[in-house]
Amino acid sequence: MAEELYRYEILVDGKVVWSGLNPEMKFDEIRKKYPNKKVGIAWVPGKGILIA
Repeated sequence: MAEELYRYEILVDGKVVWSGLNPEMKFDEIRKKYPNKKVGIAWVPGKGILIA
């Protein structure tokens, strides 16, 4: 299996609650689960990826 080039993380109040490749499928579910919390999405490059 090839190593991921990138992944997304969904964070609730700064803590990772989900990690994967398709945050659109989980974002609404997580927002409903944590209605009064700050929910965000982060893009995380894979190992060895340099962003300049």
